[in-house]
Amino acid sequence: MKIPNNPGAGENALEPIYIKDDDGYDIDTFLIPDHYKNYITKVLIPNGVLKNRIEKLAFDIKRVYRNEEFHVICLLKGSRGFFSALLKYLNRIHNYSSTESPKHLYVEHYVRVKSYCNDQSLDRIEIVSEDLSCLKGKHVLIVEDIIDTGKTLLKFCEYLKKFEVKTIAITCLFIKRTPLWNGFKADFVGFSIPDAFVVGYSLDYNEKFRDLDHLCTVNDEGINKFRTVPST
Repeated sequence: MKIPNNPGAGENALEPIYIKDDDGYDIDTFLIPDHYKNYITKVLIPNGVLKNRIEKLAFDIKRVYRNEEFHVICLLKGSRGFFSALLKYLNRIHNYSSTESPKHLYVEHYVRVKSYCNDQSLDRIEIVSEDLSCLKGKHVLIVEDIIDTGKTLLKFCEYLKKFEVKTIAITCLFIKRTPLWNGFKADFVGFSIPDAFVVGYSLDYNEKFRDLDHLCTVNDEGINKFRTVPST
């Protein structure tokens, strides 16, 4: 498989794990912080399943890039948990896979992209990052937590192209089956999930729920309690 370089097409991507609309677990089955219990509908994907799936994504990424160095971009803040786990597994696979591997497989970058307020996707994005001119002529892998509408990644990929990067590929942990999706696909995907508002595993709702270990769905009471008024 070639290193992907058609952002949004998802060419040759393996199928994600499909989580059905009625899948999930009762919240009493797992440890949930008391201050969140009243606002969670169910546990959609347990922490252990998330970690094992991320390890498989790391294996797939290493298999594609082989010994090519690439620059990996974490889209903050939601992707932090996924990013950290992915790099841990990439390091393990890389360090013990071949004596011919280069000392450094990847270079890390962190970019803050803000596109959500409450449960709605804004039409504009705000990008805060270091100087990314070092990406010129380099392989770039974007690490995103979830593809919802696809608007954020579409705009960010267009932003990256001005730095004349060699290739752009995307990995995401979740892709949501929503009618608002613009068709943007990732190259390495963990799970296909229902069209529900999900939190946990570093996914937040107005900075709440990031500390949940599992991927969970929020009820209407939780959405209303933690809603904020967008600034004008």
